[in-house]
Amino acid sequence: MKYISFLLILFSFSVHAEEGKLRISEIEKNVYVHTSYKLLKDGYFPSNGLVIETEEGVVLVDTAWGEEQTSQLLDWVSANLKKPVIAAIITHFHEDRAGGIGILKKKNIISYAGKRTISILKEEGNSLPEKSLKDKDILVFGKTKIEIFFLGAGHSKDNLVVWLPKSKILFGGCLVKSAEANEIGNTKDADLKEWPKTIHKLERSFPKISVLVPGHQSWGGRESLKRTLELLEVSK
Repeated sequence: MKYISFLLILFSFSVHAEEGKLRISEIEKNVYVHTSYKLLKDGYFPSNGLVIETEEGVVLVDTAWGEEQTSQLLDWVSANLKKPVIAAIITHFHEDRAGGIGILKKKNIISYAGKRTISILKEEGNSLPEKSLKDKDILVFGKTKIEIFFLGAGHSKDNLVVWLPKSKILFGGCLVKSAEANEIGNTKDADLKEWPKTIHKLERSFPKISVLVPGHQSWGGRESLKRTLELLEVSK
């Protein structure tokens, strides 16, 4: 059954990637993956974030890939969850994570980011999150606890991970590669020396993961951590 489910996930990704349309996938009660796309040289490439439904409202982990798809994401939440988006957690400064902050501001939605992310966005003249996160921080919305960690540099020097302790869902963001990934990807802002060390810290910090959502492509479990280390070894 797990193998069949994995194939269905891959099939779903391929179909929607061809269309390049925003997709929402429920992975746990009140937790969804939002997948947006950008047209690259090899076709539409997916980018993942989270939609977390809480008693107080909806919390996003990362915006969609750019302002247009972020607007589509907010429209989907309004139409389907019937709750306001009250906050967004930005896991690093790249466009696939932070490209929709301007739209959030127009909607008066508060965004959170680590101090490194805010500093880089400021240097680049981009829209800034309102709230700064500590390297280990906790946000609570009603009965929903969301834990945020900076464990070290990797894909970027500011990449955060987000942990939902109740459901044991880990959002690894672009620090973690999908098990289906065949290359390490964009390393323009990466710290290739520290990246494996940070992944090992991640392994030790979260021994029990029910679902691990990487920044791109399909999600699954701890096999994504192993795959990330393999791809980093190849990229040396």
